[in-house]
Amino acid sequence: MHTHTLSRKEEGGATKRDDGGLNGQRGPGGSKTSSNLSEGASGTTERFLQSTIDALSAHVAILDERGVIIAANERWRRFDKGDLFICPGQRIGANYLESCDQADDQSHADGIAVAEGIRAIIEGRRPDFRTVYRCSSSHGDRWFQMRATRFYDQGMRLVMVHEDITEIKHAEAELREITEHLLQLQDEERRRIARDLHDVTAQNIFAMTMNLARLRKILPELGGRAEELLSETTTLAEESLQEIRTVSYVLHPPTLHGGGLVAALGAYIEGFVKRTGIEVTLGAESRNIELPAEVQTALFRIVQESLANIIRHSKSRTARISLTENGRDMLLQVQDDGVGISSEILDEASGQIKSLGVGIPGMRTRLRQLGGKLRIESGERGTTVTASVPIREGKYDPNNVR
Repeated sequence: MHTHTLSRKEEGGATKRDDGGLNGQRGPGGSKTSSNLSEGASGTTERFLQSTIDALSAHVAILDERGVIIAANERWRRFDKGDLFICPGQRIGANYLESCDQADDQSHADGIAVAEGIRAIIEGRRPDFRTVYRCSSSHGDRWFQMRATRFYDQGMRLVMVHEDITEIKHAEAELREITEHLLQLQDEERRRIARDLHDVTAQNIFAMTMNLARLRKILPELGGRAEELLSETTTLAEESLQEIRTVSYVLHPPTLHGGGLVAALGAYIEGFVKRTGIEVTLGAESRNIELPAEVQTALFRIVQESLANIIRHSKSRTARISLTENGRDMLLQVQDDGVGISSEILDEASGQIKSLGVGIPGMRTRLRQLGGKLRIESGERGTTVTASVPIREGKYDPNNVR
């Protein structure tokens, strides 16, 4: 790192260097020795610091308050030789902010976001900035995490650190594939159970109701307690049949193919209301956000699981579903007016589920694989489930995470 030798100023403003030799002794003729402890110490410290940051595997650079690169380690200086960062011009003396502003089309959005983050630090609007980006190289795509933090040394400085997280990203991708496979197996098992309930159990109970109806015709003179038992049994069979059909529909809802998320939610809610009697409203913004199939499936499953929990636990007769976006996140909310989740199950401070179970943890796992978050708030006036997935410029962007 390039630094200047420190000097001391006298009250009058003149510079006075400490030219004293070892222990203040003078050389021949009364002149001081040429060795300068402060300059020697400064040079040693400078070389030590430069060697230290050169040994780091991360790419490190120091910016001044204008965004100009004033120092860098060896990894940074070699950075643009084999990699393409979101902002060109990595040499010392280049204005990093201007490079970000002038990034090409492929990196323009990332460049603007980085420049805004750095300016926010310089202006004191935030203490640091962090983002994750992908760049191309001769060895294929690589992922980096960028962090910018300010410090003070003869004025404000910013330290920029770019860490190669490609291996972590590859490990995350492998974990995501495994998790997605397990979730697919779960969905397939749900479909199998739904088919068995619909094709076997529901048909058997329907046959029972038919037999009970025939029995009533065969024994028209039946009365007293026998008639009462027959009526109760018929009622229980019809209620069980309706419940099984409802559970089967919840386990195996309509697919997302064709009309997209909003259309699938509308069709699912229509059938859900018909089978349960619970009043459900859906509000969705007209703006068309591009969401890949796996994101749409995850959001659909969260609605499915939330409505199933209303049936099993909430006892609410109403539910409200909204799908909105705030520029950074696509937000899905499911609200009810039921009894709420007890504090023994839900940690109100963190929104985490304490007890074991697969429903809500499954929802959270689906979102985590997509860079999203799940928040659950519950009280005397009901429960609100909020799911968010990151977006940028109208498209799903798993790297646009705060």
